[in-house]
Amino acid sequence: MAICCRFGNRSRALVPASYTIPLQPNNPVNTFFECVLFVLGLAFGSFLNVCITRIPRDESVLRPRSHCRECGKPVRWRDNIPVLSFLLLRGRCRDCRGLIPYRYPAVELLTAVVFAGCYAWFGPTWVTVKFCVFGFLLVGLIFMDAETGLLPHEFTYPGIVIGLGFSWLVPGDSSGTWLLLLLFHRHIDSVRWLSLLDGFVGALFGACFFYFSWALYYLARKRHGLGFGDIALIAMTGAFLGLKLNLLVIIAAPIVTLLYVVMLAVREAFRPRRKLALAEANAVSSGADEMLAPDQGQTASSRVAAMSATGQGGDSKRSTMQAAAQQSVEAQSSAADADVTVDEAPFLQRELPFGVFLGACALATIFFGQVVWLWYLARFR
Repeated sequence: MAICCRFGNRSRALVPASYTIPLQPNNPVNTFFECVLFVLGLAFGSFLNVCITRIPRDESVLRPRSHCRECGKPVRWRDNIPVLSFLLLRGRCRDCRGLIPYRYPAVELLTAVVFAGCYAWFGPTWVTVKFCVFGFLLVGLIFMDAETGLLPHEFTYPGIVIGLGFSWLVPGDSSGTWLLLLLFHRHIDSVRWLSLLDGFVGALFGACFFYFSWALYYLARKRHGLGFGDIALIAMTGAFLGLKLNLLVIIAAPIVTLLYVVMLAVREAFRPRRKLALAEANAVSSGADEMLAPDQGQTASSRVAAMSATGQGGDSKRSTMQAAAQQSVEAQSSAADADVTVDEAPFLQRELPFGVFLGACALATIFFGQVVWLWYLARFR
């Protein structure tokens, strides 16, 4: 109890005021700079979309210029304005009318909100710059992992180095490492060196914790339960946030993931009707194929088309076959309308993009991590 109280007092002493005190929203200067950061975030979000699309495919983010993924036509400058162009084009390419994913405006808006939120929370300080860079990397990794299941090292490895650099340039809350040094009767007078050590310890602790978790799961199940990209991501998070805040991410991310899995399990349990519709559609389709295409490798629709072209069979037989084919198509359409998704793996063996939950918890920790820790430590006073 005494150690917790002492740690709480030291924690409050090591937290810069800009980490915990938001700006007054009525200040017009602050409002102006928040708008500037919001627009800047839109621009960086637009570039981030290019990174999300190309880096997992090992493509250059510089060449060629932005183009439609459907028709390959270059995107005009007036069609490349963040969010606004998406709204004016109604989410479609100007040339081929192909759909533009909603991910594009979502990334731009989220990056803009993170940039403006950092200024609103931390003010005109280097802390704002530090967490804007961190938020930029996190948003990119979240959407890359959600779309491709990959956390490219082009983001994570440089992010670790940048995070350690910011730990020295912009000292943060180093009370976690300070407590460790206290337990070993050691002390560092320099705030910068203590902050750098805190970033290194936070990155090392997070990476080691997840690596040993992966190793234990692999020894028990002979399967990979965690990707090495997740290990690199938690190391980058520790380099930016330090040991104490990274502990919060390590605790919160599995809890949020578990809640998401429970939600999926409940949703899966209440979808038997859709599974039954899929089974009936498959049964009707297979029955129609057996009736219409006795020859191996010939489908029902191709058999009907061939008979219509060659005039084989009587009118009654042809009408019966056409009705069966139509019934098969309708059954498959009804199953599709029911939005049935078929997963080859059992529910408990499906892979989840854990990096999405890690990144989301790290984003929340930027703004609310100190609040949560101070609330928790206050319980020991």
